Amino acid sequence: MSPTDASRRSDELQQLHARIRSEALALPAPPASDVLPRAAVTAELPADHPQRLNYALDDFLHVHNEEFVELAYRCLLKRAPDAQGHLELLQRLAAGDSKIAILGDMRESVEGRGFGVEIRGLAARYRFWRLTRLPLVGSLIERAALLWNLPEIAREQRRLGQALARESHSGELVELAAELARLRREMQRLRRDTERSGKGD
Repeated sequence: MSPTDASRRSDELQQLHARIRSEALALPAPPASDVLPRAAVTAELPADHPQRLNYALDDFLHVHNEEFVELAYRCLLKRAPDAQGHLELLQRLAAGDSKIAILGDMRESVEGRGFGVEIRGLAARYRFWRLTRLPLVGSLIERAALLWNLPEIAREQRRLGQALARESHSGELVELAAELARLRREMQRLRRDTERSGKGD
């Protein structure tokens, strides 16, 4: 390409760029209602979306075991759990460790602070949990909190009982469906045998 061609091409690109800019400036501004705060926009993203940085504590408290570990990693650390971290969190849950403690520890880890995820309601409850770990007074604080939260604990137990009953019923339905399918096959076999014996007579 000759210097003249290169110069002409550069001029054409500059003209195109200027035209695009002027057309963009001529576009009407969006209505004020369309401009949402960043937190509102990210709250509409799926829970495990890498750009979502705002959650409510309730998003995590009603999931359990493997599902909780997966959700905590994907929301707070924006990645899938590694094998060691996955096992450690499952062991903490099995040992009766609080989800508040686990979420708080993950949020306050070096990796967690790097993402700056906010969970509404976590900070105060995590600080309280840390108070309950203090020598001597920690156990007294924890007992007082348990007494205070007994109604909420009872509600959660009832909710879990209902969830377990639903799961149990769904398991029974699967067994009944399998039994029904077996009986249908048996009836078809008997029908065929009856038809054959009728033809043989």
